[in-house]
Amino acid sequence: MTDYSSHDWRKYTDDAIVIDENKATLKVNECKVIYKDPKDLQKYEVDLSRLIRVFVNNRDSHKRSVK
Repeated sequence: MTDYSSHDWRKYTDDAIVIDENKATLKVNECKVIYKDPKDLQKYEVDLSRLIRVFVNNRDSHKRSVK
């Protein structure tokens, strides 16, 4: 798989969903992840579809290190 820009990647996650422990579903393209970085203690907000893009690109580049 080749690298994709953020706006191109969303078309690949259009039908992807997130399911929580209560079985509620959300569309990936409508979700964001908000987290606090343990190094600088700042809060960050990232589109979930971007995290999937990064994961897939890393998995393809480093097949042994990402599971």
